[in-house]
Amino acid sequence: MTVPLVTLVVLWGFAVSAAWTDTLRLVRSNTFLTHVVEPVEALTAGLQHERRMSMALLADSPVVGMVGLKAQRARTDAARGRLLSAYRSSELDSVSSELLDLRINALIQELDGLDALRAEIDRQATDRETVLKRYSALVVAGNMVYDSADTGDAALNREIRVHVSLAHAHEMISYEDALLAGALTAGAPTRAEYTEFVQTVGAHRVRYAEILKGLGAEDRRYFERLQRSEHYLAFQELEDRLMADPGTAAAPAVDAGEWHTASERWLNDLVRFHADTREALSGRAVDYAKGVLLRMALSGGLGLVAVVVSIVFGVRTGRRLIRENRRMVRALEGFTEERLPSISELVHQGVEIDPDEGMPLRDFTITEIAQVHEAFARSRRAVVAATVSEVAARRGLGEVFVNLARRNQVLLQRLLRLLDAMERKAKTPEDLTDLFEIDHLVTRMRRHAEGLVILAGRPAGRTWRRPVPVVDVVRAAVAEIEDYQRVKVPPIPEDLAVAGTATADVVHLLAELIENAAMYSPPEMQVQITAQAVAHGLALEVEDRGLGLDEDKRESLNQTLAEAPDFDLFDSARLGLFVVARLARRHDIAVRLRPSPYGGTTAIVVLPPGVLVEAQEEPAAPEPKPEPRSRPRREQPVAVPAAGEGELPRRVRQSNLAPQLREQGGTDPAGARPAAPPPPGGGGGPAPPPPRPGGPPTGTGARPHVRDAAGLAART
Repeated sequence: MTVPLVTLVVLWGFAVSAAWTDTLRLVRSNTFLTHVVEPVEALTAGLQHERRMSMALLADSPVVGMVGLKAQRARTDAARGRLLSAYRSSELDSVSSELLDLRINALIQELDGLDALRAEIDRQATDRETVLKRYSALVVAGNMVYDSADTGDAALNREIRVHVSLAHAHEMISYEDALLAGALTAGAPTRAEYTEFVQTVGAHRVRYAEILKGLGAEDRRYFERLQRSEHYLAFQELEDRLMADPGTAAAPAVDAGEWHTASERWLNDLVRFHADTREALSGRAVDYAKGVLLRMALSGGLGLVAVVVSIVFGVRTGRRLIRENRRMVRALEGFTEERLPSISELVHQGVEIDPDEGMPLRDFTITEIAQVHEAFARSRRAVVAATVSEVAARRGLGEVFVNLARRNQVLLQRLLRLLDAMERKAKTPEDLTDLFEIDHLVTRMRRHAEGLVILAGRPAGRTWRRPVPVVDVVRAAVAEIEDYQRVKVPPIPEDLAVAGTATADVVHLLAELIENAAMYSPPEMQVQITAQAVAHGLALEVEDRGLGLDEDKRESLNQTLAEAPDFDLFDSARLGLFVVARLARRHDIAVRLRPSPYGGTTAIVVLPPGVLVEAQEEPAAPEPKPEPRSRPRREQPVAVPAAGEGELPRRVRQSNLAPQLREQGGTDPAGARPAAPPPPGGGGGPAPPPPRPGGPPTGTGARPHVRDAAGLAART
């Protein structure tokens, strides 16, 4: 708890320091009034008077009014000098802020162009519209300085905003006065000046109506008295008369002198109102600051006492909390990192699980820690029980998988024998083609049944005594998918073979990957299989031409292939992926997916040296041995010269039988029948549709047999 307590002390000190600074700033509000508000107010008032006189000068003879204008310019320069002097003084540092400095700097920059503007007026080198805009920009920059005050109190800030709005509204009337001073001196306002005048009248009346709602009760009554005074009524009557009829130069609606008298009296009333309300506001700000200072002194002292007490209590309690929590953490980490991962394996081994083994001693002195300990103990027992139950459920589910799969395998084996007999009895090529298709579907069903057995952690059930060449293994895998015609198998090294104990699993693994590639490729695209020797075995690549996978999805699949986790019952759509991962882990085969340069996905399968053996030299084919079983052997097609029209080609027995099976007399010990391998040559392209029964193989595209293919007929 040391870090939170130290942070609390630092924050407390920072808060007290900041509040103290803000409070002192409010107490010194008189400094802000004398060094900011009064100089800026004097400057804006001087600019407003100078603007009005300049407008009148431009509308009349250059000589008329020059003396008065020069005197007003001198007063404006004096106000500007006081503002610059106050801004440069050190006294302003105690009340300055970033926003205040920014706006005073903006005002001073605007004032740099004042002398150039005066020179243009003296030379009559500008017009009334330009002069009005440039002087008005100076006044607005001055009024923005008022808006930079921040007392720290919401109610007081609202009153300050109201007085800022009063300054802007006063500027609207002064702007209107300057506009008409030039227009009426010239005789009558132009069309553009008349439009500007009407808009300004409407704007300042709406603004004052809104401001009246935000004033305090006393200030509101003060302003309402001013609006009922003779000065305001006379000014308002002249505005209404000019809006109704602007007049002409020959017949002006309002005399320039009459307008000047009425506007000056009303503007002077507004100046007094602003000064009185501002003085009252400054007094309220000082009173508020004193109250805040008193509250800060009390809260700061009491807060310091509370911090000291918290430190003492926190250190004493924190030490006990730390000691007992560390014990709990060590127990929890030992359970989650060591005990829990081993529970599944222990359950598989039949070991009795004690839920309380490894629990920390129940000698906690803090009640809450003891309660956490009890809750953890209950959770631990529940987790152990759930883990044991889950392992048992998975084991039972695996037994169900194996039972169902074994039953299906028995039925499929009987169906294969029945199909074998039906194929031999087929009388027409069409019937034999249909039977071949059914034979192919049954072979795929057998592979899917084997998948359930593999997911349950059992061997597939098919093994070979002797190594099988890699090319025959690849062809067997191709024969176990539906779209085998689309698979292109180029020449594969013939000096390597797959160990007989791993042949069935490698065939199944490759068949799953090839089927997946064919499924996610367009129907007209081929699936390319390549093989090459690498430093750590033989690399087989299965490349599709589909849409590919995004990077996150591909990495997720590669992680599953690398870790071979338990099958997720809620992810049945990826059953084949779990089968491939399980087979790869069983034989230490590396399987990884990567992007294909053709836009699809390439599955890389690296067969390790433990799976590969050197292919044995094939001996010359011996004379056929007597048939070890009574039923006739199915003869396989070989290429013969073309027959006449409508005549079926002849077939020669065992012409395409694998040499390994010839040595075994054409059958394996289990009595399973041999299957016709694809013709030699490695296959240079996709296989065409299955040939008609009895027809010869068509070069490298001959249809692989739909059962075990490539001489892989021996099943145990």
